[in-house]
Amino acid sequence: MIAPFTDETRFVRPPWARLKHCDRRGVWVFLVPERVFFPCPITVEILQRIEQPQSLSAIAQDLAREYDAPEDVIKSDVADLIGGFVENGYVRRLDS
Repeated sequence: MIAPFTDETRFVRPPWARLKHCDRRGVWVFLVPERVFFPCPITVEILQRIEQPQSLSAIAQDLAREYDAPEDVIKSDVADLIGGFVENGYVRRLDS
């Protein structure tokens, strides 16, 4: 079980966890050791945002503004999504 995230918890994709667009299939793929994920469009947006370290609150604010949605709902959804990747080691959590 991972510790809860705060607004200032930052996340980053490690260099070996690559997000690439497959032109042949017309889809995005998330490549990690011995796994290939086919993320949905929102997951792609989140993974793109954490190519460089980003805080949970910054990600939620950007998405809330872009989709005109409640920030607290987005923050909860993003934390759940990223939490799964953190638990599996595919995304790094950077705590202050």
